[in-house]
Amino acid sequence: MLFCELAVVRSTGPEVYPTPYRLHSLVLALCLPGWLASAQQVDLGHNWRVTQDVHDIGEKAQWFNPDTRDARVGQPLSDAWQPIPRLAHLQLLLAAQPYFGRELRSFNDAPWWYRVDFPTPAGAARATLRFEGVDYYGKVWLNGNLLGSHEGYAEPFEYQVGGLLVHGRSNALIVKVWSPWDRETTPGGETDWVYNVIRRMLKGTYEHADTFVQRDVNPVGIWRPVKLILHDDVREGGEPWLGTTSADAASATVAVSWPLQNDAGPQAANLSVRIVSLTDGKVAAKSSEPVSLAAGANSIERHLTVDAPRLWSTWDRGAPALYRADLELARAGEAPLRRQVTFGIRTVELHRAANETRFFLNGKPIYLRGTTYWPDVYISGMDRARYQRDVAAAMRAGFNAFRIHVHTENPEFYEICDRLGMAVLQDFDLNWNFPQDAEFTARAVRLFGATIRQLRNHPSILAWIAMNEAGKDASTVRPGPQLVAEAKSLDPTRPTIRNSSAGDDPESGDGHDYRGSLGGGKYTDISGTSEKLATEFGVDAPPPATRLSLVPVLAERLKDVLPRVAELHDYQYRLLKYYVEHYRIQKYAPNAGYFQFMFIDFCPQSFYGIYDYWGAPKVEGLGGGLRAMLESNQPVGVFMEYKDAPVAIHAVNDTSADLGEVTASWHVTLAGGDLVAEGTRAIPLGPDSHVRVTDLSFTVTPNQTYHVTLNLESKDGKLLSHNEYVDPFHHPQRPEGFPERMDHELGMRLWWAGRQ
Repeated sequence: MLFCELAVVRSTGPEVYPTPYRLHSLVLALCLPGWLASAQQVDLGHNWRVTQDVHDIGEKAQWFNPDTRDARVGQPLSDAWQPIPRLAHLQLLLAAQPYFGRELRSFNDAPWWYRVDFPTPAGAARATLRFEGVDYYGKVWLNGNLLGSHEGYAEPFEYQVGGLLVHGRSNALIVKVWSPWDRETTPGGETDWVYNVIRRMLKGTYEHADTFVQRDVNPVGIWRPVKLILHDDVREGGEPWLGTTSADAASATVAVSWPLQNDAGPQAANLSVRIVSLTDGKVAAKSSEPVSLAAGANSIERHLTVDAPRLWSTWDRGAPALYRADLELARAGEAPLRRQVTFGIRTVELHRAANETRFFLNGKPIYLRGTTYWPDVYISGMDRARYQRDVAAAMRAGFNAFRIHVHTENPEFYEICDRLGMAVLQDFDLNWNFPQDAEFTARAVRLFGATIRQLRNHPSILAWIAMNEAGKDASTVRPGPQLVAEAKSLDPTRPTIRNSSAGDDPESGDGHDYRGSLGGGKYTDISGTSEKLATEFGVDAPPPATRLSLVPVLAERLKDVLPRVAELHDYQYRLLKYYVEHYRIQKYAPNAGYFQFMFIDFCPQSFYGIYDYWGAPKVEGLGGGLRAMLESNQPVGVFMEYKDAPVAIHAVNDTSADLGEVTASWHVTLAGGDLVAEGTRAIPLGPDSHVRVTDLSFTVTPNQTYHVTLNLESKDGKLLSHNEYVDPFHHPQRPEGFPERMDHELGMRLWWAGRQ
């Protein structure tokens, strides 16, 4: 009999600072869609207590022993461990200010111990203890028995504990968790800590900065649900996988792989698979066949044909059609083992050559208008409502793709992208400098494989990125080749970018460009250049002054900057607009897309987002980065090519619709309203196309201010695109003090603040 208990509490999202960030609720379910129908699940997410092992003597003092009592003179263990309200990163639960401040370093100077006591449910002969997320190292004991050790932060792990559960008294589950600081740097790199620290943890969001994550932030703790799953002698041995091996309008072949563990002797069973369209609820394919289960690990493979499949696509190119696979394993005299998996049918290719890095979705090229997404330095600070808010806002801004930068998000994020049709480039956690020895390579390959297994059912993920900005040698030395080989082995249906920013590497092919920003110079220096696929560009801007004032210590530090925030928003607007249009004018010649860095700030301090941490757009002055995206990042666009003078007008259609004959119009005036130039031209604008509408030339007088308006209309007069250029031929200089000046205590840019 299936035991179900469902507790749903409304989530309200973050509070306004300076109150510490608190998520008021969790959605806790003991029988969610997709879980084993023969399993009883016990939620162990409540009633945890913690204590910090400040001298790291807990193992020697046997704190894992349920009966240990160390509240004596000379013993550092408190008699009353501190209760915590929920499972989340400990900084969110215990720090007065979790996003900056040197006191945060103490969270990582010594390990933490967790304890929860729970009764054994009836009928618990076989049981799996499952952890959904522990950050970063962990050791687990149940009733004093060491179950094992763990490394990672986002991938689930589990232990078989049926024989260790006790009856008639409580079980004691005790976990040691730690996430230490790396201390070693590359030779001679001691004074340039940010880029030269050797990152021995595969944890991309960790210690990325004094210029990215605040210096003292390093998330630690059990941060996702813990469950006890009771089951029969046959259970899942891993995540099922539904992979599309081929697909076109006529038919698709779906490969089904279901890992199972048989804790008994060999036995016969019957496997049924049904594939159901979530668009209309109809059964698209099904099979039912006998199987023989060997003792131990089994992997059941099936191939099903779906006729006339509905192919998953991005929101601007079609419909994000989804399917559900219903898996059932039936055995005589036993309750059936069931699992449901949501997936999509689609194919992905990445064509790479000296002059091309182009994605193909369902056999057709797709132009990616992307942004980098990392919404909170503490992943446990996110919930479904905030993800839905951000994805909807990104779609309104015209984006059809995210790059998940050097980390893994919560499962809810990928589910939303699947459903709404947002493509994803998924980074692994390797960034900048890390060891290249065999032991580290083995760890990296194992954790990269775990990431792929965890996420590969999501059709929204178009590619894996194995490393980020790891240097030229990293493409050919460990662990680069080994990571690519692992990805190809586990997921032959997707491409892998070996090292993001290695444009000449045949296994990579993309670039990062920060001219006018981190790279110095002017943003117009990109004029005359080309990029096959741009996966990073952008510029920092602070939140609006009214928002930053919610955090008084930050507002005080930037008090000289706040009156001039509009200047920084204006610069972000101009830089992003120039970059986006530069790339779109080169559509497929050679540019195949771009990813602005980044969509939203992940902490209250200033960063590269076009939205601030609270979800407010940076729109002072001319309108900031959001205005740039509303004008230049929509699926259909009309653009002026220019630098110090106009060059041409271009029209772009990224959709799959044939727009037929359209009319482009332009209107140029001086600031006082005097007409300089105007005109119209009819052009054909087919699906997924770019057209150079006309040359545009007029004399630009240096001391004059110009205003350019462009429109694109359909044959029946519908406005397809509108664009404006305010004083486009006078390009502002990179802001004073950016990016060199930082307050490392607060983790924020300073620009000109505090200068005498």
